[in-house]
Amino acid sequence: MYSEKGAPLYDYLMQDAPYERWLEWTNRVITTRNPKMLDVGCGTGTLMSMMLSQGYDVSGVDLSESMLAAADEKIRRLNGVKPKLHAQDMSELSLGECYDVITVFCDSLNYVLDEQDVQSSIVSFYNHLNESGILIFDVHSLSKFLHDFPGFSYGDDDPDVSLIWNSYELEDLENGVVHDLTFYQKQSDGNYERVDETHMQRTFSVDTYTKWLLQAGFHNVQVTADFTDEAPTEESERIFFVASK
Repeated sequence: MYSEKGAPLYDYLMQDAPYERWLEWTNRVITTRNPKMLDVGCGTGTLMSMMLSQGYDVSGVDLSESMLAAADEKIRRLNGVKPKLHAQDMSELSLGECYDVITVFCDSLNYVLDEQDVQSSIVSFYNHLNESGILIFDVHSLSKFLHDFPGFSYGDDDPDVSLIWNSYELEDLENGVVHDLTFYQKQSDGNYERVDETHMQRTFSVDTYTKWLLQAGFHNVQVTADFTDEAPTEESERIFFVASK
């Protein structure tokens, strides 16, 4: 996850992320009028800010205090409201209230590495939903982890913030990858500060996620891929789940 220094660079890394598509997907799925929502893994609050702009009553959860500080500043500036933010582990949520919709986007669940913790997270989501509430989340596909991430390398030479990104297979963790990120951020004196981040992610099969959802009590589990209504294939990169309580 991001360090205290790395959090301000998150928006740079995510500048091309498909936030509009996540929002469009949410709008398509939600049928409840004026739902009370929880965005888990909200990061610096970009998607949460967009949800608020559409009139949603949404709170945010993230494990990182520095991410939440950035989200607080962004939402106050863009939306003119004090956001409802919680610093908690998604596998141990204790918010004292329930929601109509819980979203867990941007492969946030892939940062939970332990199988038991993933299952605990799903149970935690279930326990924080109102009756007939909906859970919406996405994860990277097994194909992405097995064929695309290992050996992936990227670099840019932006004059203000440069990035080197290398990904490797985690040999001691099935279907796990590590992302090594090195940022060079230009300072006011013209020098560059180096910030290193190491991120580990893990994914599981569609059948495994579906099994855990059903075991937690969810029903009507719908599985699609890549922002479409189509079922996943071997080439799919991002798997979407919609499950009802």
